Amino acid sequence: MRKTMSAAGAAVITAGLIAAAGPAAASGAAATAGAVCKPAVKALEELGTTGRTRPYALGTSDRTVGTSNDVPAFWEGARVFRVPLPTGWAKGSVRAINAKGLMVGVLDRANDQEHALFSYRKGDRQVTLLTAPAQGPYAGIGVNDAGRVAGFDGLTPREWQDGRLVRELPVPPGVHPATRIQQVTGINKRGDVLGLAYAYYSDDSGNEIWETYPVLWPAGGGPAKALATSGVPYISRSNTLAGIDDRGVVAATDVDSYHGGSHERGFVWKAPYTAAPTALAKLSGRDELEVTGISPTTNRLVGTARTYLDVSEPHAAVPTFQAGGGPVQALPVPRRDIDEGQAFAVSDDDRVAGTVSGKPVVWTCASKQAYTP
Repeated sequence: MRKTMSAAGAAVITAGLIAAAGPAAASGAAATAGAVCKPAVKALEELGTTGRTRPYALGTSDRTVGTSNDVPAFWEGARVFRVPLPTGWAKGSVRAINAKGLMVGVLDRANDQEHALFSYRKGDRQVTLLTAPAQGPYAGIGVNDAGRVAGFDGLTPREWQDGRLVRELPVPPGVHPATRIQQVTGINKRGDVLGLAYAYYSDDSGNEIWETYPVLWPAGGGPAKALATSGVPYISRSNTLAGIDDRGVVAATDVDSYHGGSHERGFVWKAPYTAAPTALAKLSGRDELEVTGISPTTNRLVGTARTYLDVSEPHAAVPTFQAGGGPVQALPVPRRDIDEGQAFAVSDDDRVAGTVSGKPVVWTCASKQAYTP
């Protein structure tokens, strides 16, 4: 039986979120009187209350995909649907969906920590496995509107078309022999694939070198490109990828971790990727910015802003929104001094998917709700 958030609970969260939007939402709505877009924050149903729920991506027709109660799920409006799993698989997530409803994601098998990549369409009896069970550092996957799938199962980064393997994705030429691919997380309309490389080795002086940086595989083949980063290679430094849009703009976060906290800085790269990345501004009142989503064509970015008060306790995380290179703004949560919020994905039609105090939500007409603290 499908367990869902109660209607009363959803109404309380939704009402609180809309109220939290305050004047920004009201003035935005007034400025677009008669427009289809209506500012709101919709609470999404959950499959249960004991596991993790997180939206990963937004599709067309009010669809959202992600994980709920630790299993792959998708939403139509606020209603949640479970993705049917094959025998032997207990957990997973839908990571991406294209305009035609093709979903792709990652399955996890708890008994041996193996994972596999899959595709799925609503109505299928179960998912279609793209890879055999494998162990590895990470598994990621993306899909574009042409049905081209790019993913990494922890062993080999690959591309598929209509379920058929079409190419493997090598490391960039000229990099250190210790370089490996760690993630593949995005593919844009023309077929550019975004991933992450890492290398750990000792230089000629015996110094330990740790490197992570975004990698782009151009559509149609050609050598991979290593994108320059702004940080000095070090054991505590890493990158997390937000995505790549249809113009080839890449968004990622440089993370410098320390005990219980981190410095997080958002960056964007633009084709032909010969220049250094551009750092994103911070949200007013917060020290760190993690960028986690980029829209396909409308130049929108979303993420999470934080301030670490000490080594163990972050100040309330704030979901962020940025449009067209403008200022980084906040998205509303009910109780700004208590509720934590995160934004993970943004669509061309101005929706943002994320969580508030661990509960999944979608901000509609997000640009009209965004405000400067």
